[in-house]
Amino acid sequence: MATDSHIPDTQPDTSYNLMGLPTELHLHIATYLPYPDALALKHSCRQFYPLVYTGVHLKVDWLVERFERKLECPMEKCSFRTDESFCNARVRRIMERRRRHLECLRSPGGCFVINGETCQKDLVPTWLKKRGRLQRARSWGYEVFVTGMLFLVLNLLWYMCGRLLLLADVDIRPAAFLRSP
Repeated sequence: MATDSHIPDTQPDTSYNLMGLPTELHLHIATYLPYPDALALKHSCRQFYPLVYTGVHLKVDWLVERFERKLECPMEKCSFRTDESFCNARVRRIMERRRRHLECLRSPGGCFVINGETCQKDLVPTWLKKRGRLQRARSWGYEVFVTGMLFLVLNLLWYMCGRLLLLADVDIRPAAFLRSP
């Protein structure tokens, strides 16, 4: 009875990762990335820093793509010299919105990236989504609406506190003012 005990029981390693790929594939994969993803990959590992291209062409392509999709674009002067000078406050804010998936359409199965406008509708409370209210709020502008509502609530609270003090007939002056000369 012959046994195969001399043959080692080896199973191929099926766990693959990005770092195990050859450098040529890293370069090839990096060419498909838009600017924010290429920048994130570039700063994620020392090996990728010199390999990943984040030059002028990639920055311009990213801005043009955002403009064509009618997404938010920086309208002020952009410096294309370095990544640090390009990432001004507006670009950082755009990248943060993108990172938090605020430009995606939410659905029960996950988050679908859309090619159109940002999905601000999902950030609006449900009571405001009723017919006509959302369009009216958009025409006024969210900032004006929120500021007006805040002013209205504070004014209403001030009025109610004043009425309560009058009804309770409470004298809120300090005791020193209550003494007669």
